[in-house]
Amino acid sequence: MRIKAILGFILLVFFFGVGGVYIAVTNARVIDNLEKILALHQMEFLRDNLFNKVKIIQSDLYLTTTQHRTNIGDFVEHGEALHLAGESCSECHHAEPTMHRLTHLRQGIGVYLKKASRMYTFSANHARRNREEENASASGARLLEEIDRLVLISADKISPKIANARQEVARMKNILLGLVTVAPLIFLVFTFLFVKRFSTSLSVLIGATEKIKAGELTHTIDAQLPDEFNTLATAFNEMAVSLKKQCEAVIAEQNRYRILFESADDAIFILEGEGEAAGRIIAANQSAATMHGYTVDELCALSMQDIDTLASAAQAPARIRDILAGGRLEGLVEHRKKDGTVFPVEVRAGLLEIEGRKYILAFDRDVTARNQTEAALQRSRQLAMVGQMAAGLAHEIKNPLAGIKVSMEVLLDELPLSPEDKAIFTRTIGEVQRIESLLKNLLNYARAPRPVFSRIDLNQQLENALRNTALLLNSPEYAATSRKGLQLARNLDPGLPMILADPGQMQQVILNLLLNAMEATPAGGTITVSTKPGRGGTVEVVIGDTGKGMSEEACGKVFQPFYTTKPKGSGLGLAITRRLVEQHHGEIEIVSVVGQGTTVTITLPVEQTIEDESP
Repeated sequence: MRIKAILGFILLVFFFGVGGVYIAVTNARVIDNLEKILALHQMEFLRDNLFNKVKIIQSDLYLTTTQHRTNIGDFVEHGEALHLAGESCSECHHAEPTMHRLTHLRQGIGVYLKKASRMYTFSANHARRNREEENASASGARLLEEIDRLVLISADKISPKIANARQEVARMKNILLGLVTVAPLIFLVFTFLFVKRFSTSLSVLIGATEKIKAGELTHTIDAQLPDEFNTLATAFNEMAVSLKKQCEAVIAEQNRYRILFESADDAIFILEGEGEAAGRIIAANQSAATMHGYTVDELCALSMQDIDTLASAAQAPARIRDILAGGRLEGLVEHRKKDGTVFPVEVRAGLLEIEGRKYILAFDRDVTARNQTEAALQRSRQLAMVGQMAAGLAHEIKNPLAGIKVSMEVLLDELPLSPEDKAIFTRTIGEVQRIESLLKNLLNYARAPRPVFSRIDLNQQLENALRNTALLLNSPEYAATSRKGLQLARNLDPGLPMILADPGQMQQVILNLLLNAMEATPAGGTITVSTKPGRGGTVEVVIGDTGKGMSEEACGKVFQPFYTTKPKGSGLGLAITRRLVEQHHGEIEIVSVVGQGTTVTITLPVEQTIEDESP
């Protein structure tokens, strides 16, 4: 296209140059002809002037015999004028024949003037004067004839030259008119074709660009464009293919990061790092939403301070400033779920800069399970110690306890006792047997024995435990204490289904809880035992007292081995109780208010799996 434009420009310049040269040559030729015509007209004028000068002298000659005779001085002046007029005719450039005629004419003028002068000289001699007058008149007539012939010759030459000059002028006028008319048309046509060719190709390129802009990255130019535009179209198509590949690569990379972002087990947050909105959640993955009980959209409408506890939220501005200063955050904070549940979170956060703007990238991990595992590990270690202590205690207690039991049995058989005393000895022997059973269960717990499940009536188990507790309250050991008058209340659901459980372990669990309630409740207090069906195929046992209660800190530690609030307690009762409940796939929960009492809730499943039933 560039070469064609250059060639077209050269052709236009050549066309206008040739036209200009032709006009200049034609104009010069016309001017030359006009100059020749002017010269001929000048010659004609000079010859007419010469003719008139001769006429004047002829008139002077005719007036010599009249009263209007010309003054001699004027006659001389007229003669000089004729002589000058004759000389002026020879000053122009003429052809050789014309110059010969002019020479002859000058000679005739000279003869004529001489004869005219003699005629004035011989004015007194009439005869001579008449002859001179005839000679002068005849010479003047011949001179006039010669001048007429020159005038005719000049006239014959001027007419063709004028006609030729007119033709040249007309031709030049037509050429100029044609150039003025046709040249712009040619230029306009050429410009139109060039612009159309250019604009058509440009429109195709612009249309392709608009489609690329609209997202049609696969669009290419199929039309065959002329010249350089075809090269440009080829480059455009290559660019479109390359752009599509680059976009696909970027999309694939974004998808990979999105998959990593969404599939991560840890919660990932991108937070606003600057301005008044610092800490606002810009993006969060699904794990973050699930961890906190929100949807992703709900999280993105909050800030980190909204899901922190009050204590963690108060420290958030300082943490953000440290991160913006180039530091990294690694530590434990507490977050709050949508339902208000508080849970521990391990946080790792750092600075993230995108397009010159500062953000915070945070990875959060719920460490509740880890803490529970650590607590379970600690409990296992403690239980291992319990096992070692239990083995030692069992060895040390077994023989004395056996001696006591045998002694009591001998006394019961040999001494004459009243029925009341025999009942006391019998109950004492039963308590010793129960101690032996407890020692055996403690050893079994330390060795983590599996429960032996059977179908039991939980209400009946509670009745038996309550009767034993009532006997214990009436014993001399407790009757003399401040627990005198303590009441045992029942609220047992008669429709409670029978459950699969280990009866010995259930009896141990219930007695442990009743003994703890009895020791925590003062005289005149009440211990209430109730049962009811639970949700999801479970039953619930609730044991509550009106004792002194415990603090929140104590409630969190009562199930730990060796933790006790009793002066002479071992801290194993509730730990064993919890272990036994968990072996039944149940749950135990304790709620206490200082000065009001404590409530323990046990939730047990009605059915157990086959694996659980296996020994």
